[in-house]
Amino acid sequence: MPIASVNPATGETIKTFESLDEAQIDDKLQRGADTFSSFHRTAFRERESMMTRAAEILETEKNDFARLMTVENG
Repeated sequence: MPIASVNPATGETIKTFESLDEAQIDDKLQRGADTFSSFHRTAFRERESMMTRAAEILETEKNDFARLMTVENG
């Protein structure tokens, strides 16, 4: 069953997504757990660098993210 992202102000369908089956969900959960296992052993300096880069992206693209969130949430 498809999942639709709808602009609540206009009723316009922005995008539709296919729902995941149980195996796909299990795979994603396992990948997340595996990633956490390796990430938490990563040196703090390296994690700091990744988080700083993520902050830079969020700051640079904040207007795009704000527009998207507004459309998705009304």
